[in-house]
Amino acid sequence: MTRFIIMFVAAAAMMFASCDKENNNPSGNDNPGNNSDTISEEMIVGTWNETEVLYIFTQGDIFDVSSMLEEGESVEITFKADKTYTSAYHSIDGDSEDQGTWSTSDSTLTMTDEFGPMNYKIEQLDATVFNITYNEEGEDEDGPYSLGIIIRMTRI
Repeated sequence: MTRFIIMFVAAAAMMFASCDKENNNPSGNDNPGNNSDTISEEMIVGTWNETEVLYIFTQGDIFDVSSMLEEGESVEITFKADKTYTSAYHSIDGDSEDQGTWSTSDSTLTMTDEFGPMNYKIEQLDATVFNITYNEEGEDEDGPYSLGIIIRMTRI
């Protein structure tokens, strides 16, 4: 549960979090957009603006992290060809960044930062749209839980 809380706080602050759990598909869409289960890494390379980040909890409650952004705030992720990425939060008060590495295998995007790896299912990837999902199920001191994350991005 502690790792779940850390993930939630990081997402609220940066709209991004990390952990290593089984990857499932909360959206039900098995088509990654390019009509192939194998993703072209060249299509990922570039800068993407996070337009929507949704957390879906055990009870079905949905928390729209992106709605917490105020005017002038944005979150961008830049995937570089050298397999590193930078997640940048921009605000009127200043910017902050997180960095890590990334890789793909079939339709899975693995992003690793200081908290460890996180496996996302690539739901859609084309020249302008990049949508990924994450699903975690587990049990802690409060009992079983599930968490789904949907991240929608557009190319900058």
